[in-house]
Order: sequence, then structure tokens, then C-alpha cells
Amino acid sequence: MKKRLIIFIILGLMFSGLMFSFFVNFLEDKNEGIITLTFDDGYATHYDFVFKEMQKYNFPGTLFLVANWSGYFEDKQLISFEEAREMQNEGWEIGSHSLNHERLTALSEEELINNLEKSKEILEEEGFSIFSLAYPYGDYNADVANFSRVYYSALRPLERGFNFVEEPNFYELKSMWVREEDSSQKVCFWIKNAKEQKLWLILDFHNVGEEKTSWDFSEEKFKEILSCIDDENIKVRTIKGVLDNEKRI
Repeated sequence: MKKRLIIFIILGLMFSGLMFSFFVNFLEDKNEGIITLTFDDGYATHYDFVFKEMQKYNFPGTLFLVANWSGYFEDKQLISFEEAREMQNEGWEIGSHSLNHERLTALSEEELINNLEKSKEILEEEGFSIFSLAYPYGDYNADVANFSRVYYSALRPLERGFNFVEEPNFYELKSMWVREEDSSQKVCFWIKNAKEQKLWLILDFHNVGEEKTSWDFSEEKFKEILSCIDDENIKVRTIKGVLDNEKRI
């Protein structure tokens, strides 16, 4: 009887400690800025370079995959599902970027529902926990948004801006997309602003590597951004990480 009582006391202390830890993290997030780094399409550089660089700082990211793209698509060298699973195992979030990167607003209602449902199903069958959707081209309307809410807990269009840390609108997440023309100093200014104003800044990247198009971003500038985040000592969360923190209390 005495032994059983001791076990109950130990378990109670452990549970109390966990709850205290959750509560402290919750309060910290509410009183500080947050950075989320998101990456669209699943370029090979997201695994070969980005993932490795972010591991140096223990930063997680959110990677949006096109369900029917893996390895190669047209002229793009893409990440494999096996590599994406490794990233998820290291704390990254994998989200959906549709079935074939279609403009969702151009689909019929039946096609739209099939796309939202099937893309999530394919990714989940590959072992991913899917909570978030990034609209291809950032393109959406009321129908796309309403049907997307049925399948996803967070939606990211391409609307520029910052999000509130407290009670953010997960169905209309704002982000600052980072392109070839943006300097690392400019992005660092956004990061400092998020910290000072206690806001949630989502940075959206596409390919990180050789700059062939305006959507690409150089490796050197990306390293400088990671260094800025580290210097500012601002919290880095995935979209799901922020969502989970909202649900704790």
C-alpha cells in the first residue's frame, strides 16, 4: 500500500511538472514574438541545404508538399517522401500544397473537394501528420476557404503581413514571402519588428540555392537570416507548433 502511494505521488509530481512546463511555454509565447519559416513545393534544396542549416540552430520549419510531386517534376528536382519523413522526425511540420499545384479557384466544387481530400490522404498514407494547407499561388476565394476548413486546421494564402501571437486567425494566416530581390537586412528588420511588437512572423520561401527566377533565394542570404533569428533570440515554431500551443489552455 505504501509503495503504491509513493508511485501515485511520483506520477502526480511528474504530471504537475509537465503542466507547469506547458503553462510556462504558453505564457512565453504570448509575451514574445514568434518566427515560422515555411517552404513551398518541396525543392531538393529544402533537404540538401535548408534542413541541414536549420539543424545547426535546432530550428524547425514547415514544408508544404505537392502530393503528386516527389523526386522530380518537369524540370524541378524535388525532395523525396523519405527525406521529408526524416525532416518530420526531426521536428518539422509537413503540410499540403494541393494535389498537383492547381489553382484551386479554377476547379469545380467536385474537383476542389477531391483535391483537398485526396492530397491530404496521399500525404497521410506516406506517414505525414497533415494539419496545414498552403494555397498554390496563394489563390483562394470564399468557396476554397470554406471547403479547406473541413480538412485543414490552418490555411496560408499569400497575404503579406504579420499575425497576432494571441488568438491568431489560423484560417487566414498572413506571411512575408522572401524573394531574390529581398536583402537579408530587410528580412532581419521584419524579424526585429516581430520581436519588438510581439507578433508572429511567417516567412515564406521557395527554392533556396541558385537564383534562376525571382522566386529563388541565395544560400548566403538564407544563412544570414538564420543568424539574425539566432541573434535576436526569438522563438521559432512550426505552424502546427503555434496551433498546439493555442490549444493547451
